[in-house]
Amino acid sequence: MSQQIIVSEELAGVLAVSADPHRVQEKWGFREKQRVFAQAVSKLPIRQFSGTILSLWSDGTATVKFDHDFAFDAERELVKSGRVDLHYLTRLAS
Repeated sequence: MSQQIIVSEELAGVLAVSADPHRVQEKWGFREKQRVFAQAVSKLPIRQFSGTILSLWSDGTATVKFDHDFAFDAERELVKSGRVDLHYLTRLAS
C-alpha cells in the first residue's frame, strides 16, 4: 500500500527557503557589517569570540569574519557550512 504525503503550501515555502537561503540585508535585528560576538557554551568556561558580520542569510545564519582564530571545538560548535546561526550571536553597541 503506497502512502501519499500532503504538504501545505506554507510548509513547502519554508522548506524551499531553508534548502536554498538567499542573502538579506537585515534579519532579526542583525545587519551586515555589524560587530558581534559569538559564545561557545558547550565547554566550560564559556568562551566569547568577536567578529563582524559579512553577510546575512534568510535561513537565520550569517557569514562572520572573526577577529582571531579559535579552538577547533569552538569552531565545530559555532560554524556549520561556513555560517554561524544567529542564535549564537550577540550584537555589540556601535
